[in-house]
Amino acid sequence: MTVLRVIAAAISVVIGIAGLILPVLPGWIFLGLAAALLFPNSAFARKAVAKIEQRFPSTKRLLRFLFGK
Repeated sequence: MTVLRVIAAAISVVIGIAGLILPVLPGWIFLGLAAALLFPNSAFARKAVAKIEQRFPSTKRLLRFLFGK
């Protein structure tokens, strides 16, 4: 696992927990991102990345960098 991926996942977990407490911030999005970053080979991560790439094609380069596809 790359250091960048672990750092991004840790930040996402912290923001996600804050989002669960604060009503203005959606915490589940950040917790899902952290799960996808920590477990990139899981079925959840593969499906999520495929859906994001399909809906937002401009993010394909960033997702390929983060998930190493």
